[in-house]
Amino acid sequence: MSASRSLRSLLAEGRRLLGTFSIIPSADLIEIIALSGLDFVIIDMEHGPFGPETVRAGLMAARAHGLRVVVRVRTAEAALVGAALDVGADGVLVPQVGSADAARAVVEAARFAPEGARGANPYVRAARYGATADWFAAANRDVAVMVMIEGTAGIAALPEILQVPGLDGVFLGPVDMSHSLGVPGHIDHPSVRAALEEAAAAASARNMATAVFAPDEAHARTWWEAGIQLVACGVDAQLVRERLLRLAEGACPPAVSGERLTAGGA
Repeated sequence: MSASRSLRSLLAEGRRLLGTFSIIPSADLIEIIALSGLDFVIIDMEHGPFGPETVRAGLMAARAHGLRVVVRVRTAEAALVGAALDVGADGVLVPQVGSADAARAVVEAARFAPEGARGANPYVRAARYGATADWFAAANRDVAVMVMIEGTAGIAALPEILQVPGLDGVFLGPVDMSHSLGVPGHIDHPSVRAALEEAAAAASARNMATAVFAPDEAHARTWWEAGIQLVACGVDAQLVRERLLRLAEGACPPAVSGERLTAGGA
């Protein structure tokens, strides 16, 4: 999919998007993700050892191949949100949002005045170092702002969160939700699935984009069927590990008792 369209516009149109999380700070790996044909990658500063330089390098690798980038910041701190957007992220994702006030603070940090209070500098990388004449208006128009609903507090506050102006999407986190609901790690538990499906339905009723994490293709398909719009399928570390395990299992011959390899076949 061409990256000429902003992520925010695609979310508003209800386009289905498929991507993955990255917790390995490697521009080469993000370039490989870009070449896979996915629509987006989430650079994960919450759970991955990304810093400003590795985020920037990953963004440059993604942009070279038309891959959209969302940065999941560690916290809702305004400086972290602004920094992620200043280096060129297409969107920002903030974890553990449990109230409408917290969601409003995220939007305020991600939008320039008069829509918010994002720190303004027209010479950052996202503004093409000053070459984008209408930079502030363009950023307000194009940047996607999403918050994560990952616990019972977020579920309880969801009706109010969905009314926050300038918010583009809610990202449902099944792993943290399972912990919040007392079934840690059981993302397919009926209580977890019901909470997420109800949240997705409420968001759709408000024409709010919905997103979710899926650990594999089978889970991704079930979320498409449930009407989820954006699916982040897997994590780069997980995907690499699983593929290497399949390689090791599939390429190695069955062990033969007493067999020993010797040089030259002797």
